[in-house]
Amino acid sequence: MNNTSLYLPFDIWTQIFALLSVETLVRCRAVCASWRAYIESPSFISKHRNLYNKHHLILGYSTRLDLHRVTNGRRFTTLAFLPPFSAHVFIPWIYGGCNGLFLITLNFDQDYICLWNPFLRKSLILPPCPIVSRFQSVHYVIGFSTSCDDYKVLAYRTKYKPAMAVYSLRNHIWTIKINPMNADAWTSLRTPFSPNKYVYCGWIIYWFTESNPGIIRSFDFNMEEFNNLAVPEPLKECKMLVLFAINELLAVMSSSCIWILEKYDGEYTWREWCSESWIKTVFDIFKEHYLSTIKVLFVEETNTFLMIGVDGSVYFYQVTSGVLGMLRNEAGYFLAVVDYVETLVLLTGTEGMTFQTFP
Repeated sequence: MNNTSLYLPFDIWTQIFALLSVETLVRCRAVCASWRAYIESPSFISKHRNLYNKHHLILGYSTRLDLHRVTNGRRFTTLAFLPPFSAHVFIPWIYGGCNGLFLITLNFDQDYICLWNPFLRKSLILPPCPIVSRFQSVHYVIGFSTSCDDYKVLAYRTKYKPAMAVYSLRNHIWTIKINPMNADAWTSLRTPFSPNKYVYCGWIIYWFTESNPGIIRSFDFNMEEFNNLAVPEPLKECKMLVLFAINELLAVMSSSCIWILEKYDGEYTWREWCSESWIKTVFDIFKEHYLSTIKVLFVEETNTFLMIGVDGSVYFYQVTSGVLGMLRNEAGYFLAVVDYVETLVLLTGTEGMTFQTFP
């Protein structure tokens, strides 16, 4: 058999691999030992995650968990319908998602927390969190450290004796940290829809507290530390502001303008991004449905704003055309909105890691 494609230089194959889906790469591992070793290598897994397209993903569930990708800003494309859950098994509680992994629990026992890769259908059981107490609830946020290419989980509790710990996937251990934040600072994250209450930009999560809308709280997964950030000076007297992300930059919206946070010479600086009349249209939608809106999303490719409500409704506004409307997905109840990218993380493990197939 004369097939010259089999004799392409390996460097060419590596470039091709980086553009393939996770499903295809899993099959490619069976071709030969060299392909398997390369596809399973940490360097390639990191390269593939960074190059493969990122999508906005909406998770919804009723009796099953559904994954939907936002396409053209006004339509949903179904990525996966996961099997219905047994009547004897709780529907997974989603704490959030980051770079292709989701943090979930399969029941209400907080000793049983997993990192889940839905496209590999594989989950990793985390070791017991050291701050878990039978008398206090512990809350979790998943993030990613770009400085060490590592997934991390922030765990915190706020009542009685506040405490926090950080889990590292690379080391597969928890580390207890000093908690400098008071209970009020965690208010917006301690809700049933916590994945929708913060904005993830790069390696930092941002959120507002209810008592002080002029201050933005943040947690840096690279430095593993908290910070406070003042809103732009012209917005300090505003009683209602909206946080979201534009091209992985933090953005804050008032009724008349949008500011973005950029880094110059090592310092973060606010810059006015837009002050056009259409901003009031978007802001008025949020203001009118404030109590039922849990996430504001900007789809850069189509210049479209989405606002996802707790009742499953989705309002959209396309800036270019000025089209305003509402969608309702028939699959079920929306739980969270995340930026999602297929990843090979959790394809293999190391000693001490316990994997399971899910669902």
